[in-house]
Amino acid sequence: CSGSSRAEAGDTHVHRELESAVAAFLDKPAAIIIGMGFATNSTLIPAMVDPSGRGKGVLIVSDSLNHSSIVEGVRGSGARVQPFAHNDMSHLDSVLRRATQFGQADGTPWRKIIIMVEGIYSMEGQFCRLREIVALKKKYRAYLYLDEAHSIGAVGPRGRGVTDYLGVPTSEVDVMMGTFTK
Repeated sequence: CSGSSRAEAGDTHVHRELESAVAAFLDKPAAIIIGMGFATNSTLIPAMVDPSGRGKGVLIVSDSLNHSSIVEGVRGSGARVQPFAHNDMSHLDSVLRRATQFGQADGTPWRKIIIMVEGIYSMEGQFCRLREIVALKKKYRAYLYLDEAHSIGAVGPRGRGVTDYLGVPTSEVDVMMGTFTK
């Protein structure tokens, strides 16, 4: 079943070995291998945000220049989305402060707040400001989704992406996405 998804063709020990190797390489507890980067973001973000598919009580704070695959995944999640100006830490801080102070429209606190950024914005040639994003994530007790599609294998002293390049432990990032295609 060449080219078929694992859901159709089945799971093998090779899949599990590759996932273990990727997890070890990135110093993460686990990894999932998906056949396409766009599909990773567009299909896994909704499942990660809320397995029920409704996204109720979840706020996604998304960089305004995130890739269309992230935008697609966020739309499919059903969560409320609040963009922040590209790489603008003051604006991100302001969005997170308001979200934690005031909660949802009815005043109910957000069940989950997730910051979504890319490690490298390929069209702009810019790195995200990961150290500052991690500090804000901690300050506001949010989660962080980092799309490393353009950086794993390309930057950092060990080729492990923006986290490696900037010296940010991968344990500070809740979810990392990367590809083998860049």
